[in-house]
Amino acid sequence: MAQAELTYFDRSRRRFLKLSGLTLAGFMLPRPFWQDSAAHGAPAPVRIDRAIAWALQDAGVKVVTHVPATGATAIFDAYNELIGATPSYAFNEEVAFTMAQGAALAGARSAAVIKSHGLAKAANSVIDSMTLGTTAGFVAVVMDDPAGRHSDNIFDLEDFLKGTGIPFKKAGGDTVYNDLVECFLWSEELKTPVALFVNSELVSRETACERRRLRPPEAKYQRDPLRHVLCPPLAAYQSKVLKARLARTDWRVIPAPGMPVVPDGLPSEWRSAASLYVPLFEVFEELRPQIPFACGDTGLSSLFAFPPFACVDTCSYYGGSLPLAIGFHLGGFGRAWAVTGDYAFLAAGHMGLIEALARRIPLKVLLMDNGCAMATGGQPIPAGVFEQVLAGWAPFVSRIDNPRDKFAVRSVLNRAIRSDRLEIVAARFRA
Repeated sequence: MAQAELTYFDRSRRRFLKLSGLTLAGFMLPRPFWQDSAAHGAPAPVRIDRAIAWALQDAGVKVVTHVPATGATAIFDAYNELIGATPSYAFNEEVAFTMAQGAALAGARSAAVIKSHGLAKAANSVIDSMTLGTTAGFVAVVMDDPAGRHSDNIFDLEDFLKGTGIPFKKAGGDTVYNDLVECFLWSEELKTPVALFVNSELVSRETACERRRLRPPEAKYQRDPLRHVLCPPLAAYQSKVLKARLARTDWRVIPAPGMPVVPDGLPSEWRSAASLYVPLFEVFEELRPQIPFACGDTGLSSLFAFPPFACVDTCSYYGGSLPLAIGFHLGGFGRAWAVTGDYAFLAAGHMGLIEALARRIPLKVLLMDNGCAMATGGQPIPAGVFEQVLAGWAPFVSRIDNPRDKFAVRSVLNRAIRSDRLEIVAARFRA
């Protein structure tokens, strides 16, 4: 095949194998990547949905999320049958994708098995996940429906993937098992999510594959707010880092900006509002040894990732703190907190509560109630809306009516930390 005819994946794979000193012959991965030297058994015909499930299991994937969809559900159910688990279906693709992203960032291999239209719904998270990056491999297994047999319309998945910037490969009917395993290694080499898209009409067909266990990921999560806290003051630097990772050049040589000091080093339009949060976060900082991870989302509260507080570890899209925190928990890294604002909570964050409740996850949420979208100019929340939505979660809600009262703040936060259930701590900052 001429170089000009190679796809993005093929060009990247050739360079990946070349840099690794490995062979380009065939699709079977060379032995250094495998944990065992003997296969589980000789290749035999198997349905492609089961072959994909085998690849997920053999890659040592710890977290797989899924929203019901034709083709995708067959894969997810086959995977859960293999590992002896009861399937836990997600309700929203953006949340499902973000939970898997959180687990991968924390250091657990993960996958999201969704259909093409679901990935489009998750586009906000997909785009941010590229900048946020991963620690362990994260692959989105995406069901394509080019004939529109089970979708409300037909759209070009390949063009969509190119638009998001996520590295991707189209699965082959005879190579799907190795395609998926290679995508996990590709993801871990780039430190970004990777997509494998599968024609949904292939799922019920048969293929042959030789099963082997992939070696566990070696990288461990390290807190790095310059890379993992997505916010305007760092956006230019983080964009350069992403481009360097995708180009396989050393991103560490890129001059890092200084982290803004909160609140005095923030832009003037944010300074006074952030100052109101200082007493609360001073207590949160005291309690950080008891809080394994704290995930934020777009808003002023996430800026408390920076000196002198270090209260937030990672930050993604508006409302993304809750599913990110769930992902950290699912990855086995402790009871994570989500730090969010009331506007972001209403916009998207509340959907994470449904997942936490359905999965019986003791998620902790610190919710800043100031009645508006403060980071973008103070656009107000209509009267009664926030209260009505929060009322549906009343059994899980604790209130901090005076965030300047450090004794009260400490009492409420300590109680939430010790709790074995979902906890929502709403701190009121309204006049």
